[in-house]
Amino acid sequence: MSQQINLYNPLFLKQEKHFSVRTMLQGLALVVVGLLVLTVFAVVETQSVERLGRQYAEQVAAQREQFVAISRRAPQARSQTLEAEVARLEGDLRARRELLEALGSGELGNVAGFSDFMAAFGRQAMPGLWLTGFTVADAGNQLQLRGRAVRPELVPAYLQKLSDEPVMRGRRVSEMKLAAKPGQQKYVEFSIAAGAHVGRR
Repeated sequence: MSQQINLYNPLFLKQEKHFSVRTMLQGLALVVVGLLVLTVFAVVETQSVERLGRQYAEQVAAQREQFVAISRRAPQARSQTLEAEVARLEGDLRARRELLEALGSGELGNVAGFSDFMAAFGRQAMPGLWLTGFTVADAGNQLQLRGRAVRPELVPAYLQKLSDEPVMRGRRVSEMKLAAKPGQQKYVEFSIAAGAHVGRR
């Protein structure tokens, strides 16, 4: 006498895992933390440049005082070497001041680093879409985004949201790729290249 046993049970089926709100909040928290770290870094770097400028100015002032003291002691025998050194230091100070002014005015391009981009990406976070990386080149004129989305139509919607950000305004999308890896149907990978601001070149 034989008996058949049915081993099929829906409980044994592999359950699909969807992205939870907690996972998305954790991702957004990581982006915010990264933004804060980059902002602190930018402030520290700016203070370091200003401190360096002050140190050079103090060095020039000290050298000038030495030169004046020596010239008072021996007004008829001024050292040509010392005069040349003072002139060199003054030239260095002028060059560094011009560099600091150029950095402050933005003549050298985007000197803010990634903080503006990170802030824009954080503000426009979209459920079901996340970035895996981005590249900023040519002083901010070239931008490439890489990421994943649970549905392809989320990518153009995300681009539309990003276009409201000042750092993204006026950019032209020169390339957009969507691809699903073989055997991976839960999301699509995307790559977007955006060119320079209109009128910046």
